[in-house]
Amino acid sequence: MAKLRKLLIEELEKIPGIDIHLWDSERDFLVIDYHGKEVAHFHGNNELDVRLSRAIVKREGLTHAPDRIGHRDRKNGSTWLVVRFTRHSHLAEMVRLVKMAMALRQN
Repeated sequence: MAKLRKLLIEELEKIPGIDIHLWDSERDFLVIDYHGKEVAHFHGNNELDVRLSRAIVKREGLTHAPDRIGHRDRKNGSTWLVVRFTRHSHLAEMVRLVKMAMALRQN
């Protein structure tokens, strides 16, 4: 597991209600659930696919990472946002995005 992904997982696991697990035993596909609802998942070691809302994506001016490996055909403005983290300084933004996704799934 890449160092940054490991650090991000350690930070996310500090949040009550977060469960990070393999999607199934046959695949190396990590899912991030919040109280049993998927809020994000990893693509490889440096990419996160976060479930937000169209309103949040528009308000925040968010776009998919141009160099992403996952969901290359997904259009900007989707409820799922593919973001890359390649530096330690990116991790706080990843946590912020996951927390926004969590807030949407509290209902």
